[in-house]
Amino acid sequence: MKEIEIEVSGQAEEFYLSTTKGWVKVAGHSIAVGGFKFSAVPISGFILVSEVESGAKLFRVPVSEAIESYEETMLFLELNVAVQIVAVIERIGQEKMKNEINRLKAYSLKKFGQKPFTTTIDIENPNQYLH
Repeated sequence: MKEIEIEVSGQAEEFYLSTTKGWVKVAGHSIAVGGFKFSAVPISGFILVSEVESGAKLFRVPVSEAIESYEETMLFLELNVAVQIVAVIERIGQEKMKNEINRLKAYSLKKFGQKPFTTTIDIENPNQYLH
């Protein structure tokens, strides 16, 4: 199988997650994997990983309290979270992943309306959004 390209963005962004209560705004970082884009959002000791276009949750990863800096967080996202995303894509296949994203986008659009746009966060201290 061909190697999947991974890119973790160091720029903090505001994403919208699809929840039972509608679109919920959260802050985190994007992880691009093989043409797909995911958000990695710190929530209560975990990184919540969701697909960006649909806002749908993929999985969550516990975060060690030993991770204290921006640099350590970026490394964790690249070496742990992104690797797990790749494993999911390889397990289900890219075509099935695309179909599922499209299905979830359609569901969220029908239930909650158009998803608000993802925006970048201009901050001087990126650590305030990471823990």
